[in-house]
Amino acid sequence: MKIAVLGATGSIGSPTSYYLAVQKLAEEVLMIGGKRQNVLQQLEMDIATAVSSHDVVVRAGDYEDLPGTDIVINTAAPHSKVILKDRNEMLAPNISHVRDITLKIKQHCPDAIIINVNNPIEPLNYVSFLAGEFDRRKVIGYSANDSFRFRQLVAAEYGVKTSQVEGLVIGEHGSTQVLLFSSIRIDGKPVAADEQTKQRIKGEVPKIFRKLEGLKAGRTAGYTCAFGIAATVHAIKYDAGKLLPCSLILKGEYGYRNLSMTVPAIVGKGGIREVQEWQIAADEKAELAVSARTIASSMKIVEETLGITGD
Repeated sequence: MKIAVLGATGSIGSPTSYYLAVQKLAEEVLMIGGKRQNVLQQLEMDIATAVSSHDVVVRAGDYEDLPGTDIVINTAAPHSKVILKDRNEMLAPNISHVRDITLKIKQHCPDAIIINVNNPIEPLNYVSFLAGEFDRRKVIGYSANDSFRFRQLVAAEYGVKTSQVEGLVIGEHGSTQVLLFSSIRIDGKPVAADEQTKQRIKGEVPKIFRKLEGLKAGRTAGYTCAFGIAATVHAIKYDAGKLLPCSLILKGEYGYRNLSMTVPAIVGKGGIREVQEWQIAADEKAELAVSARTIASSMKIVEETLGITGD
């Protein structure tokens, strides 16, 4: 398997390249950077040396090297800010950028699966889908970090290890995200959280982002993303049929069409094997409607900018 990482010099692209190589998820990892070619070459040398006993080819390249690529991981986002009041702040300047990248992917490796890892993920994933005219099963927006954090919070609330907890976050990868309390399992057993518990956990989510903002570290959750991206690639490579939260193009699921939104999906060979429609609680359904309205407004901006509609 050949995997290309776009934006490979960034805080998400570089650890992702390393994770893919060290876990032997590809025979070749193609690292494509931007203007910082010296950094790209240094990373190529560093990672290639680290995995030299793994029989994995790690090399720096450009878009012309994409032919034969099975999975493209797009972490490139030239117009980005670490501290945001709203991820949609980055939408307008990044639409044309993602469109241009998508057209290069379509030109050089039209059958590849695309995993987009940039913000705001919903509209930018939609850009890839529309501009490339790809099968929706092959266009995946990465959004698992919210579910990782949710499980951490649930584990802390109930005094258990995070490894014992299941639970997903759906909807927008942003302020209207929906914490699916109905999906919580501890050691495989359903947990019915009372209203006070729900409110405590919901109240912790903005605190996480305020803490990140306060640190002013100038970087994003690169290692968290890299871990989750590697899990997605593993599911594709080994046709694992793994349940993952993914931002996907919906065509009627949950009552929504022509928008990209995080929902539970089964991931395997070929990308999205199945979009799962869960029976969720009434309050969660109402929250999802709010999230969908927020997302729909950014989908409209994408369609107007590209001059393409989803139908």
